[in-house]
Amino acid sequence: MDGPQLALIVMFVALLGYFGSRIIHSLQGPSYAERIIKNAMPDEELLKHSGEFSQPELIKVTDGVYVAVGFALANSILLEGPEGLVIVDVTESIESAAEILKVFRNVTDKPIKALIYTHNHADHSYGAKAFIEDEDNPPDIWAHDGILGEFTRVFSTVNGATYKRSMRQFGVHLPGQINAGIGLKLKYGTDKATLGVVYPTHFVHEQKTDLILAGINMTIIHIPGETDDQIGVWIPEKQVLLCADDIYKAFPNLYAIRGTPSRDLMQWVRSLDLMLTYDTQHLVPSHTRPVSGKENIREILTVYRDAIQYIHDQSVRYINQGFTSEEIVEKVALPKNLARHPYLKEFYGTVAWSVKGVFNSYLGWFSGNPIDLQPLTIKSKSERMVKLIGVDKMLEAAKKALKEKDFQWALELSSYLLIIHSDNYEARDIKIDALTYLGARQVSACGRNYYLTCAFEEAAEIEIRNSERNRQMGIKTLPIRQLFMAMPVKFKAEECMNVNNSLLFSFSDTSDNVKLTIRNSVAIVSFHHGKEPLYDVKITVTEKVFRELISSRMRAITAYGTGEIIIDGGIMKFRNLMNCFENR
Repeated sequence: MDGPQLALIVMFVALLGYFGSRIIHSLQGPSYAERIIKNAMPDEELLKHSGEFSQPELIKVTDGVYVAVGFALANSILLEGPEGLVIVDVTESIESAAEILKVFRNVTDKPIKALIYTHNHADHSYGAKAFIEDEDNPPDIWAHDGILGEFTRVFSTVNGATYKRSMRQFGVHLPGQINAGIGLKLKYGTDKATLGVVYPTHFVHEQKTDLILAGINMTIIHIPGETDDQIGVWIPEKQVLLCADDIYKAFPNLYAIRGTPSRDLMQWVRSLDLMLTYDTQHLVPSHTRPVSGKENIREILTVYRDAIQYIHDQSVRYINQGFTSEEIVEKVALPKNLARHPYLKEFYGTVAWSVKGVFNSYLGWFSGNPIDLQPLTIKSKSERMVKLIGVDKMLEAAKKALKEKDFQWALELSSYLLIIHSDNYEARDIKIDALTYLGARQVSACGRNYYLTCAFEEAAEIEIRNSERNRQMGIKTLPIRQLFMAMPVKFKAEECMNVNNSLLFSFSDTSDNVKLTIRNSVAIVSFHHGKEPLYDVKITVTEKVFRELISSRMRAITAYGTGEIIIDGGIMKFRNLMNCFENR
């Protein structure tokens, strides 16, 4: 028997063993999916909380003010004026926004004069296209000027990481999802949901900006909290305050596990203090239901701001005593009078995550303990744990932990084993069960969704990947500047560390020039309108063709052959430079 034949037999036996073990495992009982769903019994309070938004409905707050609740993760608010309509927040997809527009059209057929984005989050700004009924006469779109920087961060910087974590936090792909904490479900991230981002046309800069939109007198107020670019709307004639995401019927997400910078708690408190200065009769949040009654609103705003300050102050108190974030989590809990308030139930954010966020915002990643200055990688730690204890003993300890309902320890032990022995199905069973039971324990929908989605991923029942349709839609609709700003973090430094060249993209239809300079293993983007800087390779192209190139719908060699791109400096040099960037 020659070498190649022997290699084939060895490979066949290995594959047979691998797939055979999977087949035997599947015959031993219910599927992973069935088991996860069966064991993930929901918290009763969280289940009851779904009643806040489980049925899509249009609520009339007062004359000329309506809020659509339950159609998407966030609400959309209709303001009717003598000259037309203002829509505040447009939800997360064209489909959910279109459904809301139909309901709004049952109230009035007046033209939409303006859209307002309270902030940059997807569930407030990605469905705008549905509300543009006349593309030749689109509505003005208002936002805080900070939204552009936030869009850059979201679309260009850490999108790859935050997208997957967002899908987990909101349980987008989770069978039998209960809710998302502040809404029933995020309707985004699947092929059934279409991105409809439209960039704002008008911006506010000051803390208070008086406007007249569609004949409605209003004040746009800057109320940073969940985001720095967040704005609210005060309508004095109706005593209506639209408070965006600074308050909703759940404990606030002072840190979001999907991956955001820790929120500035005292800035959030100051925004709530500002809202308390208004004589509000109707409070309309962008999540959960509206609230009416001046005293009721004042009491809710007061306990909400006090709870946030409490978390901040007590966390800082223990930080100054030298405790680590994990230790502070064990010390800080809301006082009973706050913890039982209906607006402070931990259906969304949690006290524990918030405490860790405060620690990180003041002291950063280092705990202060030298053990954390240069910790072992998780793989190195796993190798040493397995070598020290042994596979059998670790499995036995993990099983014991699971049986004793010490689910975190079971999760950690099984994870160490799987990092080194990825085909150990006993360890995988334990890990899936530990994730499931940890998820079932959560009052927070975010925590539940994250644990359970990870359980389904571990069981290979779910694979999270960005919708190709939405990727193509993003390339088609995002400004050219935004697309280029994404390129530096896609630069493959390890492959192109010796490259020292520049690419000039000259857009023949706009007279814009964008230069990519590669030096010292970084890619630097600069924008030049009209004037042409020095370059090594120049590409003359239209915006339309450029978008088709980066979406992979057109190959550069084809476009070069048809004359749709003109390259000065050589096509091979151009291709080599572009190969320095990830295409995903």
